[in-house]
Amino acid sequence: MESRTDYARIEIGEPDIGFQAGFGFYLGLVAAGFAAIAGILADLTTAALLGLLPTFVTAVTIVGHVLAKRAHGLPEEIGRSRRLRLACYLPPVAAVATFYAAYAGLIEAGGRFALVTALTVLLTGIAAFGVDRMSRNRYVDMVTADEPAATWTYWRTSSGFSQPVFTVIMAITTLFGAGTALTGHPQGLFWSAYGLLMLYLHHSDRYADEFGSGDRWTAPKLRAHEAGLVVGRPFAKTLVPWDDVEDVRLTDDALVVERRRFGRRSRWFDLRCDREAIDDPEAVAEAIEAVRSPLAAHSR
Repeated sequence: MESRTDYARIEIGEPDIGFQAGFGFYLGLVAAGFAAIAGILADLTTAALLGLLPTFVTAVTIVGHVLAKRAHGLPEEIGRSRRLRLACYLPPVAAVATFYAAYAGLIEAGGRFALVTALTVLLTGIAAFGVDRMSRNRYVDMVTADEPAATWTYWRTSSGFSQPVFTVIMAITTLFGAGTALTGHPQGLFWSAYGLLMLYLHHSDRYADEFGSGDRWTAPKLRAHEAGLVVGRPFAKTLVPWDDVEDVRLTDDALVVERRRFGRRSRWFDLRCDREAIDDPEAVAEAIEAVRSPLAAHSR
């Protein structure tokens, strides 16, 4: 199937000041983190590192800011490519690998090394997430500049199958992490805390669903554009191209957008919109079919 978005006809200007600053800060944190790790391995004193790092971070941040300003279309290109977005996370992954190398005895390091490496993973991971999110949002804005054919609130309904599966997986993660920590491996605490957090968020969201509160006040908005379906959250936008939509159908309780992932039908990623949150479900379904009909007809 073919996409109806003609990227060659879209004018791309200079990245906005927000992305320039964020990208420069990301490069500054990456450079500072690995410079600090290298300095500790070279046995530099803490005082020497504190004297060198601020100037180094400032210089790299400014250079990154200038590079981002001159690289027209950089955020849109990153947001368009899943590989480029994943590449943003290579620095924190490399820092984790360095930590495990020290844990395995391949690198001689002490408490300072562990602390600085952990901070590097945390800060570069947050910065990478920020660049990823900003890039995706700007790409979605670029390809959906047209007026939406339909806009409605996305209040999801349960598929009835994924809820218990997710609960079991997170429970296993929690128990595995706790068991790992009890055997003397502190990294198990991370996985145990992660599993507990996911269980809490998942079930608190379910209870909000049942009592009609919580997410209904901050529910995402869905918009049907020529390029695809946009899931708009307060700080994040996701584009579902019509290429990835298998079918759109109305049931007694939901408007269901059936999706394909990696070329195969996958109910795990379906968008199931509660009909009660849509003013006119039939009109929305007709508008979706109208905007995607040229591509749907071509696929048949």
